[in-house]
Amino acid sequence: MPADSVAIPPPTSRLLSLDAFRGATILGMILVNNPGTWSALYPPLAHAEWLGWTPTDLVFPFFLFIMGTAVAYAMRKYRRSGEVEPGVYWRIVRRTLTLIALGLAMGLFGRLCDIVFKHADGLHLDTLRWPGVLQRIGLVYCATSLVVLHLDVRKQLALAAALLLGYWALLVWLPRDVAPAERLSPTGNITRVVDLAVIGKDHMYTRAESEPTEPEGLLSTLPAIVTGLAGYWAGLAIQRGGVNWRTVRWLAAVGLAVAAAGLAWGLWFPISKKLWTSSFVLLTAGLASVCLAACLAVFDVAGKRRWARPLEIVGVNAIFAYVGSGLLARLLGSIPVGEGTLHAAIFRTLFLNPIGDAKLASSACAVATVAFWWLVLAGMARRGWAFRI
Repeated sequence: MPADSVAIPPPTSRLLSLDAFRGATILGMILVNNPGTWSALYPPLAHAEWLGWTPTDLVFPFFLFIMGTAVAYAMRKYRRSGEVEPGVYWRIVRRTLTLIALGLAMGLFGRLCDIVFKHADGLHLDTLRWPGVLQRIGLVYCATSLVVLHLDVRKQLALAAALLLGYWALLVWLPRDVAPAERLSPTGNITRVVDLAVIGKDHMYTRAESEPTEPEGLLSTLPAIVTGLAGYWAGLAIQRGGVNWRTVRWLAAVGLAVAAAGLAWGLWFPISKKLWTSSFVLLTAGLASVCLAACLAVFDVAGKRRWARPLEIVGVNAIFAYVGSGLLARLLGSIPVGEGTLHAAIFRTLFLNPIGDAKLASSACAVATVAFWWLVLAGMARRGWAFRI
């Protein structure tokens, strides 16, 4: 993958809780993305079908929150000096484009697998999905970085409020030719209208007719920027307050208050990951702050640094783990074995037949995938390898 190989810095040079939290989040992402079969899932390991939320819906916003916290540390010297070197903008652009390119490359890899193993007649770029998880991470990273470089905290808060309230107004009041009760439906929402007009149906995520809305679409990226900014504010609070119990209490208290506000707003403006509603932003940012506070308390304040090591070795190679696990899943799901695929054969032979219960076997397969990738990343850590973009 296009990345720079560098040695892992000494544990004391980084905020350990941030790497540990990032590592736990990536392991959670691998867990929910790699079941034995999508037809047999325990409810907490599946996304909410439309409105509402499950623990699985927390994974992606947690990663954006963590990215925002990392931006607070990356941009610290520019806040102090007030001067931004031109090279900073180049790094922001390079990282943004690299993330977007990686996301598109994962889609292209799936098309290549179809050519090799399913004898497809071409890449069919005319139907390649343009949005995606890495694409959204790249866009949110770019927007968050530029905002914090050029706006003070008060203006950042004003911008965040405008984005959340403006997005709420758009979803509630538009499209005008759609009945109010249908404006938050999978087919009647304004985010789908915008994506259809700008991206086009052929380049959007569609698993079935029941999935008509692109979950990483253009308009819904706007409130996702606030998720990144919330992480930045958490990082700023740690820098200004110091790594101590007072900061832990502050992060936890504010996080609980914001999450409660999200739940309350959700009574009028439903929580939905697929629409990335404003209430969803508040809920997930609040819970992420509480989780960061817990990690800060245990690993940095209480000094249980050895406990963090299993998560830290994942956190320093987070993008590599996400991309690698995604590519391997696509490969195993493409290689034909009998009437199915290699993934189906592995699941059936190693998990379903011995265990019997489909949901338990599917979860066991996901856990085994997490264990496999942890061992890969542990081996990389022992050699001092860290791949960053």
